[in-house]
Amino acid sequence: MRKDFPIFDCDSHVVEPPEIWDEYVPSDRRSWVKTQFHFHTDTDKLHINGRVVPATRERSNAAEVGWPRWNKKAVGALVPGTEPWKQRFGRLAGCRDPQARLRDMDAIGTDQVMLFPTWFVRLALVRDPDAAGILARAYNDWVYDYCATDRRRLFPCAVLPIQSVERSIDELRRAAKRGFKAAAVRPCFWGGRYPTMPEFDPLWREFEELGVVLAMHTFPSREALTPEWAERIARTRGTGDGLLFTDEAVVYSPGQFLSNIVFSMEPSIDASEALGFIFEAMTWLTTVLMTGWLDKFPRLRAAVLESNATWLPLVLARSRNFLDLYAFQRGPVVRDPVEAFYERTDDGVGLGHRLLRLLDVDPLEHGNTGDHGGSSRLGRRRTGGIYAVRARRR
Repeated sequence: MRKDFPIFDCDSHVVEPPEIWDEYVPSDRRSWVKTQFHFHTDTDKLHINGRVVPATRERSNAAEVGWPRWNKKAVGALVPGTEPWKQRFGRLAGCRDPQARLRDMDAIGTDQVMLFPTWFVRLALVRDPDAAGILARAYNDWVYDYCATDRRRLFPCAVLPIQSVERSIDELRRAAKRGFKAAAVRPCFWGGRYPTMPEFDPLWREFEELGVVLAMHTFPSREALTPEWAERIARTRGTGDGLLFTDEAVVYSPGQFLSNIVFSMEPSIDASEALGFIFEAMTWLTTVLMTGWLDKFPRLRAAVLESNATWLPLVLARSRNFLDLYAFQRGPVVRDPVEAFYERTDDGVGLGHRLLRLLDVDPLEHGNTGDHGGSSRLGRRRTGGIYAVRARRR
C-alpha cells in the first residue's frame, strides 16, 4: 500500500516505567518522592501524598492496549492481566520501548509523534511542590532519553510542576534549552488554584518568550468529591478496586461530577472518559474567552488536546450570548469571544499543517515506509494561536 503524504500523530502516549523513579529521581530523594507519588502498571499499589491506595484495576490502562482493527468490545470483554487477555492482547511494548514504538509506527504508517505522559497527568493531585518539581524533572529527563532513539520522528512534550510557578518556569526554561517544543498543562485545579489565576501570569509570559507551545491536555477524573460521595462509591464499587487515583476526597476537575454519579449507581461502570476530557476543555476555553485572558498573552501559542471539537460552536455561541446579556456587570470590556478565538486561530491551511507549524516541526521529507513522498518545510510561524484538537487515541 502506497502512502504519499506524511502523518504526524499530535497526541500519542507513553506509559511511565519504574525506571523514572528508580533511576531518574535523585537517589537521596528517591524514598521520600515515592511516598508522594509512585505508580506504574507493574505495581498493585499507588502511593500518593503519603497514602497507599490499592490500584490493581489501573493496570488495564488503554494506553498499553491498542492496535488497528482491535474492537473496543473485544478489548473490554476480557479482564486485563488474565491469561486470555495476555494471549489476545497483552501490552504494547512501544509504550515504554522506543525501538518497539518505531516499528509500530512503521507498521501503521505514522511518520512522527508528539509524546505525552499517562500517569503524570495526575501530577495535579500531588500536594508537595518540591516532590512535584523532582518528579517533573525526572519524567522530562526520561522522555527526552526515550526520544533520543530518533529525534526526527519522536518529539517529547514536557510536564511542569504547576504547584509552584517558580519551579514551573525553571523547568520550562530547562526543557526549552533541550529542544522541547511543547509543555503540557492539565486544565484543572492544582492545589486549589486554576491555571488562569493571575499568580500564574509569569509562567504564561515565559511560554511566550520561549516560543514553547502550551499544550492544554485534558484527562478523565474519578476521585470522590466529598467523603459522603466516597461512601456511596464504596457501597457500589467496593473498596480496593483501584479505580480512584486517591482515596481522599478532592475537588479538582469538572469531570468528577459524572464519575461520582455513575460510580454511585447500579450497574456501576467507569464513565470518567466519556465526558471528562471534554468537560475540562470546555471549562478552560469558556474561561479564557469570557474573561479576555487570551488578550493578556498575544504571542502565546496553545493547543487543546484529546478533547474532540464538536462542542466548540456551542461554547463560542454561549460565551458571546452571555457576555452581551450581562455586560452591565463588567468593568473592563471583553472582546467578542468569537472574534477573539478566530483571530488567534490560523486559517488557509489544513489542521495537520497548522499543528506542525504551531509546533515548529519539520515533516519528514520521506515517510517511514521508504516509498512515499513528504513535504518541504512549512511556511511562516504564527506569533500566537489556539487549536482544538481531537487527537488520535494512543
